[in-house]
Amino acid sequence: MPSRLIGPGGERTKSVAGQKRWWLGGGLLVALGVGWLLSELMNGQSTPSPSRIEVDRQVSALLSRREQEPLSSADERRLIERLLALGRLPETIVLVEEQLAAQPKAWRWRLLLSQLQLRNGNPKAAETQLLILMRLQPNELEVLQTLALLRLQQGRHLEAVKSVRSALSASPKPERMPIGLLLADLQRQSGSPSAALSTYQQLSKEAPQDARPLLAEAVLRQEKGERKRALALLETARQRQMATKTDTQALDALAARWGLVTNRARSVGEGTTATEPNLGSATPTP
Repeated sequence: MPSRLIGPGGERTKSVAGQKRWWLGGGLLVALGVGWLLSELMNGQSTPSPSRIEVDRQVSALLSRREQEPLSSADERRLIERLLALGRLPETIVLVEEQLAAQPKAWRWRLLLSQLQLRNGNPKAAETQLLILMRLQPNELEVLQTLALLRLQQGRHLEAVKSVRSALSASPKPERMPIGLLLADLQRQSGSPSAALSTYQQLSKEAPQDARPLLAEAVLRQEKGERKRALALLETARQRQMATKTDTQALDALAARWGLVTNRARSVGEGTTATEPNLGSATPTP
C-alpha cells in the first residue's frame, strides 16, 4: 500500500526555507528542486502551466487514485511535479524517498532528495545524501553545486572550494569548463577574487574558443571598477562567439550598458550632472 500523503484539504507542514533561492557569486543561480525532473522526467512539456486551482485538483485526483491502487510511473512523476509546483515539500520528499528506495542506483533521485531536504531546512539529511553522491558521482556538476551550496550555508567556504578543486583536477578536458567556472564562483564567494581571476584565465587558455571564462572575468573586472578592461574582455568574448556562430545579442547589450556607465562616470567627473540612476553600483548580470 502506498504511503499515505496529506490531501489538499488536510494539514500542511510549512517550510521556512521552502521558497528560498540562493545565489553563488558571479550570477550562478543554484535553484533547488525541480530542474532535472521537469526537463528529463516530464520530457520538456511545452503546454502552459495550469492554474494553482487546477494543480490542486490534479493533485487531489492523483492522491485519491493512489489510495486505491499504485499509480503508473508517469502519474507518480506527474504527482511529484505538481506537489513541487505547490510548494508542498514534505509530501514531495515522501514520494522521492519511495522512488529512491525502489531505485537505489538512480543517483538523480538521490540528488533531488538532497536538494529538497536542503530546501526544506534539513541540512543534515541533505549532507547524508550528498556524501553518498560524492562517492557515486564525484565529478557531476549538479552534485558539486548542491554540495557547495550546503557548505556555504554552513560557513565552510574552504571545504566547498577544496571539493570542487579536487573534482576539477580529476575531470577530463571536455568536462572541465563548467566545474572550473563553479570553482571560480566559489573563490569569489569566499573572498578570493585574485584566485577566481587566475581560474578564469586558465580556463580561457584551455578552451580558446569558449567565451564563458572571458565573460565571467569581465563581470569580475567590472565589479572591481576596471571598466575598460571589462569592455575589452567582452569584445574578445564577442569575437569568440562570432567565430562559433553564437548569438552575441546579450553580450552587445551588456557592453552597451557598461559603456554607458563609463561615459556617465566620465561626465560626472567633468562636472556634468547624471540624469540616470547609477548603474555602476549594481553587479552586472550577463
